[in-house]
Amino acid sequence: MTIQTLFAASHHIYLGNAIWYLICFAILLLLVKHYAWGPVSDMMEKRRQKVINDLDSAASDRKKAETLANEREAALKNSRQEATQILSDAKTNAQNTGKEIVASANEDAAAIRKKANEEAAKAKSDALNAARDQVADISVAIAEKVIAKNLSAEDQKDLVDQFIKGLDD
Repeated sequence: MTIQTLFAASHHIYLGNAIWYLICFAILLLLVKHYAWGPVSDMMEKRRQKVINDLDSAASDRKKAETLANEREAALKNSRQEATQILSDAKTNAQNTGKEIVASANEDAAAIRKKANEEAAKAKSDALNAARDQVADISVAIAEKVIAKNLSAEDQKDLVDQFIKGLDD
């Protein structure tokens, strides 16, 4: 006895029943194909398209995120360069301003020294002129007193000689 015969004999499956089961199964397959397979297929296709779209969207979003990250990194780098440039410019401007202030202070000090020297020279000149005027006044007063005295002929001759010598010098 073969295994098929033993199986059929033990379960009482007959050829007619097997054919009937096959026909019912075929009808069930046709009904499933006609009524259920289309909607299930459409649902599976929609799901497949959704998964594909989600994957494409995720890839697109990742590319956008990478692009934004690169742009932000570039912007940050540019900001750092601009900040460095601004600091450098500010330092240069501060140094130039400091030099200008020192130069201006030196010019002001030189102008003050020059003015003080001019005022001192003028004061000295005024003092010398005042002294000369006083010496001249005193000399005139002395001369008047000397002339007012009666001079001897010899004193008058000496006085005239001294005056003439003073003119020659």
